[in-house]
Amino acid sequence: MRLQRHSNRIRRRPETESPWGGALGWVARLGLAAIALGSCLALYAAILLGRARLDLPAFASAVRQAGLSILPAMTLVAAVMGLILGRQAQGILDQFDLPGLILLSVSYGILIEVVPILVGILVAGRAGVALAVRQATLAASGEMDGLLVSGVDPVRFTLGPVLLAMLVMSFAFTVWGGLVTMLSAGLWLWWMADLPPVVFLNALERSLSPGELIEALIKPLLFAVLIALIATVQGTAAGRDPEGIARAATRTMIGAVTAILVADLAFVLLVKV
Repeated sequence: MRLQRHSNRIRRRPETESPWGGALGWVARLGLAAIALGSCLALYAAILLGRARLDLPAFASAVRQAGLSILPAMTLVAAVMGLILGRQAQGILDQFDLPGLILLSVSYGILIEVVPILVGILVAGRAGVALAVRQATLAASGEMDGLLVSGVDPVRFTLGPVLLAMLVMSFAFTVWGGLVTMLSAGLWLWWMADLPPVVFLNALERSLSPGELIEALIKPLLFAVLIALIATVQGTAAGRDPEGIARAATRTMIGAVTAILVADLAFVLLVKV
């Protein structure tokens, strides 16, 4: 009877008793994110200085997970966006002979806003959720305690290779997605609207400055850092409850998408003032 009452008290124990809950939970989560980011930066600096080595098998696995597994989806979506861009531009070009002005507005929205956000969401859905599940599994199974006892930093062990892979693949996907989108749009306009490729390329060159292209490449890198930190925090905060693994995956996806949109808005409001 006593054991049963004790078990009931444990099941009724409020979640706020966890260090990750309550009013100070956000402070703990932000602190963990800062520690995780600092640990990864220290690891990368040590690698560059020759004082540490990158876990190449883990990095290769993270690259496959963050890149190759979503390459078909990224290519398909970029091609579809390019066809949509071409179809919309064709409808306007049929009425006005202003290819430069039309491509200025449409291509800017696609390349500077849509492609980076799309890359961030795809990386969050694949690599971010996988990182959160792995971190939560380590915590739920007790393997994280084993790493600590062995003198291995669990955050650096799991996050270091994954974050680097996410940065590399986010950059590559942004370049690839932009190229596929513009190629699809150019082919559509050439075939359906009789717009010469030279006119299309000249309009793109006039409409997009080098600074805006750099902005389009920087955004996914910022998104990758946010995704990795959110996944690490949510996975670590999952606790030892196996159900926490599913919660960590769900909260990672929701938090990552929210962070991507908020960061993009902040970038537009603050950086481009």
